[in-house]
Amino acid sequence: MLLIVLSLVLVLIALLPVWRNREKLQLNDVHRAMAPGRFVDLSLGKVHYQLQGNSDAPLVVLVHGFSAPSYMWDNTVPALHRAGYCTLTFDLYGRGFSDRPDTKYDKRLFVSQIEDLVACVAKGRSFHIVGLSMGGAITSAYVAQYPEKILSVSYVAPFNQPVDIGPLTMPILGRWLGYSFFIPSLPQNQSNDLVHPERFPQWQSQFEQQMQYTGFRRAIINTGCNLISKDPSEDFRSVGQTKLRKLVLWGKNDKVIPIEDAQRVVEMLGKNTELKVFENAGHAMQYEAFERINAALVSHLSA
Repeated sequence: MLLIVLSLVLVLIALLPVWRNREKLQLNDVHRAMAPGRFVDLSLGKVHYQLQGNSDAPLVVLVHGFSAPSYMWDNTVPALHRAGYCTLTFDLYGRGFSDRPDTKYDKRLFVSQIEDLVACVAKGRSFHIVGLSMGGAITSAYVAQYPEKILSVSYVAPFNQPVDIGPLTMPILGRWLGYSFFIPSLPQNQSNDLVHPERFPQWQSQFEQQMQYTGFRRAIINTGCNLISKDPSEDFRSVGQTKLRKLVLWGKNDKVIPIEDAQRVVEMLGKNTELKVFENAGHAMQYEAFERINAALVSHLSA
């Protein structure tokens, strides 16, 4: 009897990732038709993007963070258009409506995605770049590799030092833990991005939409192992060695990447770096406190 009970428990444990899996659909043209914007075929798959504004205006490329896709810039883009800029937003591989290639999700992947995307849809011209959270580390990696293509750099609470993700890095146990607990908890954890989540009742459901497409779980866990757990400091210091103007924006109420990291980032970025700290603002302040953040961004871009 005990052996039967133990066997059943083991089966239940083994099946937990299956029961908690929301990936029921293959991302295809039917689903892409629901997305705003357009798609382009790059070397590793289709990428969802929106190139908006006057095509002859200075270009601003906006890079989103770890898990929430490009809708994070929805409250930023209109202000940049009013200020006379063209904007390029896109979903990183594995997120939103972009493909989820079975590959290594490290900084090289995302740097090459930006380079290929700009070459395809913006004729490879120079641009301002803005990075949010993990997008800040990707931004630094891109600028470190292609400084001659950048007009200015802006960061919104950038990921700036490695995170210990513990057993998630382990080959079998890590995937089981990630699929059983970490990934299913992501929608609820999105409220940590906001100071007043009650004002955004759609915040969780908006995030959940991308979770129904096969490959999201694999991409997120892979990114944790190959980017989030790695130290981006060298790239930030490389940006600091350029003569580019740099802006760092941070919310005093950030629950994801604490305000205490701000001075560290400024020191790595060195000269020509401006830090602005905002009261009553959290990690997704570009969405929640967008009026103040937009004004700071526009001032920096037009300087």
